[in-house]
Amino acid sequence: MIFRLLLRGGSLGAKFLLVLAVTHYLGYEALGFYGVVVAASLIASKFYSAGFSSEINRLISVGGSSRRVIDKVLWLYLAVGLVLSLATVAVYSLFQSVPATPALIACVTLVLLTEHLSFEINAFVFSAQKATLGALLFFIKTGLWALLAVAGLMLGQVADITSVLWLWVVANVVVIVAGYAIVAKVHRGREEGTLAAATVWKAGLPFYLGTGLIALSQYAERFLIADLEPYANLGVYVYAWSAANTLQALSYAVVAVVGIPVLAKRFQADGQPFTVRQLFVNKWVMRSLAVSAVVAVLIYLFFNVVLDFVGAPVPRPDNGILGVLIVSFALRGVGDIVWGGLIASKNSRASLAGAAICLLVSVPVSYGLIKHYSIEGAAWGNVFAIVVQLGAIALLTRAGQAKRALAWG
Repeated sequence: MIFRLLLRGGSLGAKFLLVLAVTHYLGYEALGFYGVVVAASLIASKFYSAGFSSEINRLISVGGSSRRVIDKVLWLYLAVGLVLSLATVAVYSLFQSVPATPALIACVTLVLLTEHLSFEINAFVFSAQKATLGALLFFIKTGLWALLAVAGLMLGQVADITSVLWLWVVANVVVIVAGYAIVAKVHRGREEGTLAAATVWKAGLPFYLGTGLIALSQYAERFLIADLEPYANLGVYVYAWSAANTLQALSYAVVAVVGIPVLAKRFQADGQPFTVRQLFVNKWVMRSLAVSAVVAVLIYLFFNVVLDFVGAPVPRPDNGILGVLIVSFALRGVGDIVWGGLIASKNSRASLAGAAICLLVSVPVSYGLIKHYSIEGAAWGNVFAIVVQLGAIALLTRAGQAKRALAWG
């Protein structure tokens, strides 16, 4: 756990150093564009999975997957990802007047495609309970390339955002190749069985739709800001967001990737749907909150004590916006555990309905907050979205419990 924490902490530190370097050497406008690409890649990594991701990861966790099915799924990921990456970049370019060279367009397209594939294969490695190898690959795809980009910016070898993004693409390709080799080795000697790809798709579809809706509700604010505010303001928001996101990212890498496969095995053994208490009050949620509390203190000390002490000429995020986002990401760390519990227990109803409610309610509220309160409103919209999501899941899960109790009575 300590080794994974160090790797994840190093990755986050590297990504934040990259945010600082892009801001210093290329400006807030370039950071704003980088923030949009990051948001698009994260949303893409959810939608491009075409409904297979949650179920195939659950099957890998409990030893029910086969190499044949995994290969079919990855070929589908490649085909869907290529088509949707091209479509996404084309559609976005129609509505935004951002000057872009053919090299930049090609680069962003490949970022979306390779980020999706590397994310999925890295998740396969974690689901196979190869946590240390998964953490190493995650460091490559999130930290190592960022460190190279920072060094390039400092030495003058990286002169624009396009070069930064190409380093990201190369890191993703390395993770795809290495991750697939690990997954193939895990499945060596396993019986093929009768599991069909269509079965995996049907089981995973509700969670796929739910994950995509949640991603939209979480990252829609960036596109709303880009529509209502200058890119420089978006860059200021992304700066604070990047610092606060450390809470959720560390919690996921240290707690969720270990806890969710355990929850899957627990459901496999018991066969009983998780209750609201089991989803929201368990050791994994408590550990997530503990990690978030420690990291929140470290973030505050870094920006308000350490940087002042060393006199570093580093821009400070607005403490008000940063504080609101810290609360949001601490709750999102809990949300990762709860969502993993829904997948583990195959509670597709609560996951899909909860995500739909979250999107329908939170996006209009976020738009109004951004329109009237600028990026501070966006931060409060971020908190509102996760509160709605967790509240909806709790109510739907409790309703399911009551319905089962009546049926059994």
